[in-house]
Amino acid sequence: MGHVELLKRLQRDLVVNPLDMDQVRENGIDLSIGDQLTIEPKAFALAKTREWVEFPTDLVGLCNLRSTYARKGLLIPPTVVDAGFKGKLVIEIVNLSNQPYTFKQGERFLHLIVAKCQGAKPYSGKYQHQT
Repeated sequence: MGHVELLKRLQRDLVVNPLDMDQVRENGIDLSIGDQLTIEPKAFALAKTREWVEFPTDLVGLCNLRSTYARKGLLIPPTVVDAGFKGKLVIEIVNLSNQPYTFKQGERFLHLIVAKCQGAKPYSGKYQHQT
């Protein structure tokens, strides 16, 4: 979904809160880390987004680590945001480098791509409404 359509859906039924308009990019939304987090070399950690998201039942999301971090040896597994999901996103980050990396609170680390999805069963799993 492109910039113009994202803006329409953000005004209608896609929730990202808090949201600065410069987080809405050409083809997705940048999300930030909720709390400062250090990941040691060859280790992984769970990072929670600052933003609360609410997906309507006709949209899904795919999360990618911003390329700046991949170039530093950080990776995330494929992460899907299901139709109907409500909550903060918790993302597994692996540090493959030989150096620790510290994310500062509020640092934009994730790119959320939003796509239309017809006929989806709304998410109702154990992570619904996670904070």
